[in-house]
Amino acid sequence: MSVEQAPPRAPLDGLQPSNGTFCEQDWSLLARQWFPVSRADRVVARPRQVTLLDLRLAVYRMADGVHIGRDRCPHRGLQLSTGRIEGDELVCIYHGLRFGADGQCRKAPEKLALKAVDGFRITMFPAVERHGLVWTCLEPQGEPAIPDIHLKTEGFGPTGSDSPFNRLPEDWMDAAKFEFSNGEATIESSHHQSLRDLARSEYQRLFDEMALSTAPHAVQPSRA
Repeated sequence: MSVEQAPPRAPLDGLQPSNGTFCEQDWSLLARQWFPVSRADRVVARPRQVTLLDLRLAVYRMADGVHIGRDRCPHRGLQLSTGRIEGDELVCIYHGLRFGADGQCRKAPEKLALKAVDGFRITMFPAVERHGLVWTCLEPQGEPAIPDIHLKTEGFGPTGSDSPFNRLPEDWMDAAKFEFSNGEATIESSHHQSLRDLARSEYQRLFDEMALSTAPHAVQPSRA
């Protein structure tokens, strides 16, 4: 397992997309949960866009491990997932700004006539490699809360013959525990169940995008 620590930032600093599918209250609570966003073997030294809770993220690998940042250049808001990795820097393809592993802009082309690059920083998130997947959390609270899935490195048929993963158990998400707390008041049981359903749906969407399916014959998971 490797963990990439994201630099400190203001809590939920305008991250929720304005045209998203979650209400503000639900989004802020779901943002504290850990989700798998990519298979680890698909994260290479080339940025790739993934979406978590309607927020677009750029996932890429450098020599020191996997990094996850908001897929938005702080200069003009363009997608960083179209950029490239050069050494230990992520380079924006549009204007050539260079960002270090911590998201801080290190250099900008002279033609931009920027007086200083200190004010340009990518919003970064923690990255954890576990069970052959890359996990992240938009608003981490303490240690990573990641279920122990026990994936097997086996293919699963013609449609997924290139996958190193065996299918997941049909009911593994029923065993996963989601902790929802707003730090101020107790969440009603009906709302807690609604949040759980939303989290399960987001997990399923992410697994579908990673070509990981569910099947009843796989190993039962346990809480890590």
